[in-house]
Amino acid sequence: MNRRTNRRAGFFQLSCKVIFLLPICSGVPLLAVANDLVPTDVMPPPDVIVAAPDSVKPYAGYGVSYDSNLLGLQNSAAAQAMGIGSDLSDYTRRALFGLAIDKSISQQHLTANVSVAKVDYDRFQQLDHLDKNLAANWNWHVGPHVEGNAGITYSQGLTPFIDFHLLEKNLRTQETAYVDGSWLFHPSWRVHAGLVHSKLSYDLDSQRPADNSQNQTEVGLDYLAATGSTVGVQLRHTRADFPNPEQIAGSEVFNGYNQDEIKGKVDWMLSGKTKLHFLGGWVSRKQDAPSIRDFSGINSRVAADWSPTGKIDLTVAAFREIGAVDDLSTVYSMNHGGSIASAWQYSEKIRLVAQFKYQKRDFSQSIETGTPGSPNQNDVLRNTALTMIYNPTLHWQVQLSGIRSTRALTSTPGGFVNNGVMLNTRYAF
Repeated sequence: MNRRTNRRAGFFQLSCKVIFLLPICSGVPLLAVANDLVPTDVMPPPDVIVAAPDSVKPYAGYGVSYDSNLLGLQNSAAAQAMGIGSDLSDYTRRALFGLAIDKSISQQHLTANVSVAKVDYDRFQQLDHLDKNLAANWNWHVGPHVEGNAGITYSQGLTPFIDFHLLEKNLRTQETAYVDGSWLFHPSWRVHAGLVHSKLSYDLDSQRPADNSQNQTEVGLDYLAATGSTVGVQLRHTRADFPNPEQIAGSEVFNGYNQDEIKGKVDWMLSGKTKLHFLGGWVSRKQDAPSIRDFSGINSRVAADWSPTGKIDLTVAAFREIGAVDDLSTVYSMNHGGSIASAWQYSEKIRLVAQFKYQKRDFSQSIETGTPGSPNQNDVLRNTALTMIYNPTLHWQVQLSGIRSTRALTSTPGGFVNNGVMLNTRYAF
């Protein structure tokens, strides 16, 4: 029963720490798959600050990075057209201060992580900003069979330059409040339910149509096998509201929607070294207007974790699911892809991580103006990262990463190539 609780609590701790690395590589995705043994959706992998039981742990970090194409522009001609010269690159410096808290009171477990980082750019100084992050979770228990989580997360930082390529400080604020609970009413059966409220907003007026709030409800039933495997079904409803209408062809379009999902999930302990994960089922999305943008179809994600030795971990994943365009547009895409990541504990102090992710985004099924979305938007994203993590002492860590990100349009010339190197050091007091 504690396995699910710890996984959920760890997810929200991860969400806070991911931001520590994002501005150093401005084109990386935000979230990792919660079940992955080695995160495959984050480049490079985050190192989660976890306080020791019943402790308060301050930490500080400093990072320097080089980005060959900070804004994700097609070429130097595109940069010249923006009036920024032909050089696409920039150096970034990042100073981080944070606090991790862990406190247990009887069966109740409280964790929190708060951090602030000052991010400075050498050339594009108009992008200088503060990253602010907060995650707090209460893992509550009522007796031996009922437990859950309640908490909040907050993050504010620069929007990644995956689909947004203007030299403007486009700060994005994300807020989430959640509560969930599960009841182990039989040694092999568990029911669970949860509520999530989230808000997303942007500083730039041009991005205000993407501001939205979402309310999500979920209920599920799990069968817990004696082997440690889990098989279940979950029902989820999401209501999304976009308060600022989008202007399309002189008309105001409200982009809210209702989305319903019924999915099966499997966490299968194939052996002591191999775990399989599956989440998939039917998704139905009804747009407020126009209805031609509605979606109905199968979404699925499968992953496998393999630990052949005590020093090597491997994770592979494949997915087919609808998704937003980096939260910058209400037009959804059908995403197909896969990822692979491997971690090698070379020695007691050195860990090596390699990652690759491939994603093809197809906008043809989405609708912007009452006609099929332009196929010119369809693209392929590839992300590769190599990371070395060195721990000179128990409190001090140094991380060196190299990344390569590319975007290629499938119907017309375009996209970008971005290479980066980042060096981070962090000390936990």
